[in-house]
Amino acid sequence: MADKSYVAVAAQYPSEADAVADFDRVSGHFTGDKDHKHGGFDAAVINRSLEGKASIVKRDDGGKIHGARTGLAVGLASGLAVALFPAVALGGALVVAGGSGAGIGAIASHIQRKTPTRDLEEISETLDAGSAGIVVVVDPADADEVEQLLSGATKVTRKELSVDEEKLGEDVDGAYE
Repeated sequence: MADKSYVAVAAQYPSEADAVADFDRVSGHFTGDKDHKHGGFDAAVINRSLEGKASIVKRDDGGKIHGARTGLAVGLASGLAVALFPAVALGGALVVAGGSGAGIGAIASHIQRKTPTRDLEEISETLDAGSAGIVVVVDPADADEVEQLLSGATKVTRKELSVDEEKLGEDVDGAYE
């Protein structure tokens, strides 16, 4: 199967509340799309402490809205967060690529294999210690619109992601066997 292209948009905010406000705007935009004019999306709000520890405080797997089991529906944004910050807390539990949160770890490993290291570094540098941020993964046709919705961001980075959805599905399924 050929790779599917996505776009990762990372945005930094001065506070978690600012990040959540833009997250809710993006989520509402996609979930309000009753005519399915947009592709799917996956998004996560990340809080990064002054010590650099990252936690996912809110996420939305927009793929469930469109009913498709694509890369977006299995959690690319959370997997990207783990690829960027190898030990990230999710809902109070520590998620480590290859460890707990096996499905997310499998996604993170897939992203790390398929994405140039310099691109991952540029995305991670968007989220400074002591800030909050959003990571949104969308179809390329929706990336410009998403960037416009991130009006409260102080910094935005955009990178293409390539995903072999068939292999990703196998990796995630294998993580739970």
